[in-house]
This record gives sequence, C-alpha cells and structure tokens, in this order.
Amino acid sequence: MKQGHPGLPERRRPRVAVVIGSGGLKCAAALGVLKVLQREGIGIDMAIGCSGGSFFATAIALGADDMDEVAGRFARGWSGTFGRIGYRTMLSALFPRLFGFGHRFALLDDRKVNAAIEAFTRQLTFADTRIPLHLAATDYASGEKVVLSHGKLADAIRASIAIPLVLPPWPVEGRLLFDGGASNPVPVDVATREGCDIVIAMGFEEPVDGQVQSAMQLARRAISITVNHFIRSQYALYSLTHHAEVIPILPVFERRIGLRDLSELPYIMALGERAAEAEIPYLRRLLAAGMTAMDREPGRAP
Repeated sequence: MKQGHPGLPERRRPRVAVVIGSGGLKCAAALGVLKVLQREGIGIDMAIGCSGGSFFATAIALGADDMDEVAGRFARGWSGTFGRIGYRTMLSALFPRLFGFGHRFALLDDRKVNAAIEAFTRQLTFADTRIPLHLAATDYASGEKVVLSHGKLADAIRASIAIPLVLPPWPVEGRLLFDGGASNPVPVDVATREGCDIVIAMGFEEPVDGQVQSAMQLARRAISITVNHFIRSQYALYSLTHHAEVIPILPVFERRIGLRDLSELPYIMALGERAAEAEIPYLRRLLAAGMTAMDREPGRAP
C-alpha cells in the first residue's frame, strides 16, 4: 500500500450520504438528483429516507441504476393506491360506540398500499441492500424518533409513510410506528451519527397560497409557513452543530403536488435535477479537498 508523506495525516475519500426528507410524491425529485450524481460519477455511500422519501431511498440503496425505470415502476405500482376510502374507519369516527374507534383510524383503506410495497420490496431485508440504508419513523405511543436499519424493508417503508389521518400506523418489533416526518422531516442527524462527511439533504417546502378565500386555505397557509420555517431551522441547526458538510437540496415547486399526481413525475424529477446541478460545483470542491484521518475517524459520529 502506498504510504503518505511522513508526518502528514493520510487522506481518504469523504463518505457521502443522501437524505430524502418527507414530502409525499415530491420525494421523487430524489431520482432527478441521482441522475445528476450518476452523470457526474459521484458515488453514494449511504441512503436515508423519511416518510415519502423512504421508498426512493430504498430504491437507491438496492442499487437502482436507471432512475427513469424506477419512476415508471413506481407509477405503475402506485396507480390507484391512494384512491380507496376506508369507509369502516370513517364510520368509526362518526359512530365510535357502534363501530369502535382507535389507532387504526385512517381516511384510506391501506390494502392496496401494502400490496404495492410488498411488490416493490419482494420480501427483501436491510441486509440485501448494496449500501447502508436507514429509514426514519415515529413512535405512536411516545412520539420519539425511531430509526429502522434492520428487518423487512416492507415493514420499514410502511411504517415511515403512515401519514397521520391518511394511513394507519404500522407495527414493527412490538412498537406501533407512523410517519417519520412527524418527528424529523429531514433526518440529517442519522447520516452524521453514522460518520458521513458530506450529506446531500433533500427537503421540501410547501407553496404558500397567495390569496386566501376560505377557512381551509387559511389553515393550509398557516401550516405551510410553519413547516417551511421548521425545515429551514433544521438545516441551520445541522450546519452549526455537526462536523459534516450539509448540502441542502430544496426543489422549488410552482404548484401543489398531491399523492395521486403520478402524471407529474417527469416534472418532479426535472426539478430535482435542476436543484442538484446548482450544487455540483460546491460538491466537487468538497470531494477534491477530501478528508484527513485527523478530521474524524471513519464510522465515528461527531
């Protein structure tokens, strides 16, 4: 093995992680980001997903090479999954004494969602991924963040995407889990804990309605502003408190994207490409600078 200059710390390639935060179907923008990284020859050492981002983080960790093919498979597999209303649970909300009311309440019947996840994961586990994968969820009982790193991929994805009121929570190893975005919408801290040096962190702000003409629009506007400020504060916190370089990727959406807007996938991926291309010069400078053994030992959290 070639030795470095005596007295100087040996340089190593920085470990790069991709974090895909919560954002529903907008998380498909990560496929556009990966297209850019592939084109630039930049490898990924770890994938981390949260809520809607868990599906695409899993696809990346399993070694997907053709992002357009992943998008097409996603569109075919998820078509119609979010259109089936859970009428029995709706009745439980209206008549709780008659039908019973509990943690299974959700607006949607999740059977098609579960089938789509099973078809995608094919009984694979975290041990089958090509690079380390971590998916974030939230404990239903305590509200604390839970990071899933072993077991069935289907269970982890299903737990992470269990959007409150939309899909019911999901049991994993004796714990009832739901949407990872409820406890941390952009789990950069997982990447830094695992010793990654460069974190490409994709988050999604909500469009703020210009005119408010109903109470629903007023509530949605207030929620969007709150969520956007929280996401920005999270990025600022990570930049100040961690040694890793955090590169925010925030695609700008000109219109709202719903869970059933699968026809918008090309538009969503294009926004991801555009946002990633803007950060490539800085990312290349970081990679060229490298890391030294004195910066942080590999695998050691800051």
